[in-house]
Amino acid sequence: MNSRILLFSILIILTITIAPITVYGETWNVRIPAGSAEIDAPAHYLPTEISIRPGDKVEWGNADTVTHTVTSGSLELGLTGIFDSGFMDPGSRYTVMFEKNLGETKYFCKLHPWMIGIVNVVELEPGFQVFHNVGSDVSKSPIDVPYKVGRNLVSIDVDTVRKSLTFSFVGKINNDEFVAYLPDALIKNPQSVWINDKQTTNYQTTKENDITILAMTLGDYVQQVKVVGTEVIGKANPKEHVLVNQINGVLGKKFYEHDDEIKISGIIQNPVQLYEISLEVISPKGVTVFHKDIPLINSTKFSETVSTTGVLREFGEYQAKITGESAKSLFLKFEYGIAPKEFQSPLKQMKSGIDASNVMCNEGFELLMKISNGKAVCLNESTATIMLQRGWADYF
Repeated sequence: MNSRILLFSILIILTITIAPITVYGETWNVRIPAGSAEIDAPAHYLPTEISIRPGDKVEWGNADTVTHTVTSGSLELGLTGIFDSGFMDPGSRYTVMFEKNLGETKYFCKLHPWMIGIVNVVELEPGFQVFHNVGSDVSKSPIDVPYKVGRNLVSIDVDTVRKSLTFSFVGKINNDEFVAYLPDALIKNPQSVWINDKQTTNYQTTKENDITILAMTLGDYVQQVKVVGTEVIGKANPKEHVLVNQINGVLGKKFYEHDDEIKISGIIQNPVQLYEISLEVISPKGVTVFHKDIPLINSTKFSETVSTTGVLREFGEYQAKITGESAKSLFLKFEYGIAPKEFQSPLKQMKSGIDASNVMCNEGFELLMKISNGKAVCLNESTATIMLQRGWADYF
């Protein structure tokens, strides 16, 4: 072969061999949901914590109606300078690629600093994420659980009495593949699996060293998967688990007037042989003015309406008491009387010409001045305390 042709061929081979190959990772989506600007919103970033591989991207989308930022750091850490989206108006998106540095990166919104999220960069199999610190409420040595699922996994709860793990999901995806790596340190010998409180055999388990791999397909209706074993992480506190039936309930509102209807509704968690509950309404003097037994027919939910007319005869604080067999009584407090005057929002009052310092707040709310613009805000006690402590508000 001609020496020049040979040399040219070798150069081509070397070029192909050493040429960098760009590998694009997966893109993970994090949503800023509507209402996330509120301190007590159910979710500020969804999901709040996400685990990705080196080379993956995270894309944040602002689905709220107000402007936010996605900024690395926190109130405690300060600005870490890794990334900053700047102001993200409603509907806008922001993407960051996370390369070789493994570990945890916290981020927050500079406009609403209580909004906090976490990105974990870890070595994962394709399609897998990690749910961190499972069992932290029952053990000082919580476990990270690698998993794969299409819908959002929002919690993994450990029940030390029933020796079970409960995976709770949000979203509807039919034929959704769910795989979870369950270390023996978290749960030993998984023996049964339940879908939405019904036992199923449509799952597979394999054992690799000290890890059980659970695999199953979820229908679009699945909201919970419970795995029961012979032992789970942590120890039960007998004082917390004496009662089996747990009664949870709410009132339609906290203040009632004449001719109002009091709506009481709730649900029984972990029901065992509970077929009936009793509802009492107790007057400010401690007298039972209403009583009714409510049957639970093929349901763990209950709802009852009580008219104030002819039942509540004196103004003051009443209690709705709900009891059941092997259950701690639930007491729900409410007021009966003449409703206090309802004031317009601070914004409407200021637009009508009222000075910010003279704005009137409804009962249970406190008047503060927002530092950023000097305008009046009416806040409940807990929110007012946070705003004052963090220097976001002050008194007029």
